[in-house]
Amino acid sequence: MTSERHLVLLEKELPPSAEWPPRGNGWQGIRVVAGQGYWLQSGAPARPLAAGDGVFTPGNVNGLLRASQLGPLQLQYFTVLPQLLTGVLTLTESQQFAEARQNPESQAIVFLASDHWGQKFARLMVTPATDHLTCRCACLQLWSEVYGSLLTDPLPGAAADDKLRARFRQLVGQIPQAELADHTLAELAAQLHCSERHFSRLFRDEFGDSLRARQIELRLQRARQLLVNSNAKIINVAYESGYRHLGLFNAMFKKRFGMTPSEWRRENLPKSLHPRPQSARHAVNRLLAGVAMVAGLALLLTGSFRPGTWGASGIWA
Repeated sequence: MTSERHLVLLEKELPPSAEWPPRGNGWQGIRVVAGQGYWLQSGAPARPLAAGDGVFTPGNVNGLLRASQLGPLQLQYFTVLPQLLTGVLTLTESQQFAEARQNPESQAIVFLASDHWGQKFARLMVTPATDHLTCRCACLQLWSEVYGSLLTDPLPGAAADDKLRARFRQLVGQIPQAELADHTLAELAAQLHCSERHFSRLFRDEFGDSLRARQIELRLQRARQLLVNSNAKIINVAYESGYRHLGLFNAMFKKRFGMTPSEWRRENLPKSLHPRPQSARHAVNRLLAGVAMVAGLALLLTGSFRPGTWGASGIWA
């Protein structure tokens, strides 16, 4: 299992006549930088693409980009992973995006350079390469504007006489997932003025699993994000994710993702965060320095240390 780059502008070049199906667990925004190509999707006519044109896709549609025979197709794209937006999306919004992505009738949204989306995407290209925060925010805003219409008001679905269910939907529709993961069942039930058992039943009816199972998933997704976006120690990642016992964290993480947190980090950590390898000479010098320090401390503690000069053996004589 590998981690997709989230809210990062990437580049890709397709040779003449080459094809690229943008698949993955996220939603992609793709723009043609140079060249000519086509967006091909089952059940829809081919859409020609020129510089500045592009496509937004949920990532699961049966479609692909094809470069023209006349030359290469240069692309710029970003991916949004809603499961990593726990501090932004509510549980209701996250579920609605998941359901929309699983819809077999999902279609990509093709835009032209002169369209509103084409102009906004073009402005992303002028963002300084070092201004990562602005770039991430711009990508997220663009994606939310394109697909925000998929979100629906959760309240009309409740029956007129079911005021408690309506209040439940309103509550979970306002709390970001990251905050929801930190609340206990008792706290949430108290906010709804109902019993814990009743809240649990409402939650399972609405989302298909228990509150505890959803909280565990949110915490592990948070841990996975911290592992690939920082060089924090594993124990600190566990604490930040709501685990106070490192052994439990390791066991839960491996059960969910099939590998330990350390293994996940080694496979997915960006190169910029990998520790730099030390040369053999540097390692030997550090070892010798450590031996000399231990020897000096031993002489000092035993009272046998005397000022002098370094002997041939490297020990103070």
